[in-house]
Amino acid sequence: MYKEYLIPDFGDEIMTDTLTTRPDAGLTAKAFVPGHVTGIFRIFDENDDPLRCGSTGAGFSVSIGTETTVSVMEHPSLEITTDYNKERIDAKVTKTVVRRLTDDYERTLKVHVSHDSSLVPGAGFGASGAGALGTAYALGYLLDDEISPAKAAGYAHYAEVVNQTGLGDVISQTVGGVEVRKEPGSPGVGVTLNITHDDSLKVVLAGAPGLKTSDILSDSASRKRINDAGDELVSRIVKDLSIETFIQCSREFSDTVALKTERVKDALKDLESAGFVNSSMVMIGDSVFCFCNESETSKVKETLTKYWTTTEVLVTEISELGGRLL
Repeated sequence: MYKEYLIPDFGDEIMTDTLTTRPDAGLTAKAFVPGHVTGIFRIFDENDDPLRCGSTGAGFSVSIGTETTVSVMEHPSLEITTDYNKERIDAKVTKTVVRRLTDDYERTLKVHVSHDSSLVPGAGFGASGAGALGTAYALGYLLDDEISPAKAAGYAHYAEVVNQTGLGDVISQTVGGVEVRKEPGSPGVGVTLNITHDDSLKVVLAGAPGLKTSDILSDSASRKRINDAGDELVSRIVKDLSIETFIQCSREFSDTVALKTERVKDALKDLESAGFVNSSMVMIGDSVFCFCNESETSKVKETLTKYWTTTEVLVTEISELGGRLL
């Protein structure tokens, strides 16, 4: 069973728009975006239009994610500040979203973006996409309360593509669930399909920064291995939209593309020896994911904390909802 995903309208029940205003803080809006894990992908980044670049592939959204608060005030020139978990950062992806939105709407503003996230940055858990999409939804709404979710999300997708931080996370994070990206491109351009799964399924993630997406995307040998394997495996999943096929193809993909770090290799061997075969490498990160039932989460966590710190091992579940305004 499958359905083609549609991006919900902000006015739909799962996308509620709440805008708070304080005289001393200008206008404020919030959005929440789930994390996302990719198991397989195929690169499509050579179109002149970044909105038509992206990836095909398969992955899933998780209930942990990023809450983004955007505050704006009128200002003589554009000024952008960004915090991530209360630390000031130079967030190039967030800044790209803000600059393009304010340029297109011809506004000069003082913009503060605050990301409150449960996601380990740089681990392949979709932290960059979550921050970009949350910023686009919240700031887009402040600038134009009739902006469509697909148009707002396009700014996030653009920022990810031009900064080489991601290709498929944003479109996946708009729809939630376990998805197959059948056609590449931004929300409104790309096509995704849904993979059904057991609602009781738990996800254990373990990961840390280690592999840089931009390095992989710019390396010709890595690109060839990824695209050769991705073409065949994505086609296989489209023909059999099941969680079992997704896991099997993810494992084959990770073996073929030769991006596993030593601890990813060792952790996956340990998981398999313990009977947790519904696991694979996270693309792209020094990270793994494992599907299990609730009674197994403690054992999976115990196995993975041999390789990652306790703060780098997260127990969560699949999020059926994509990003939304709060």
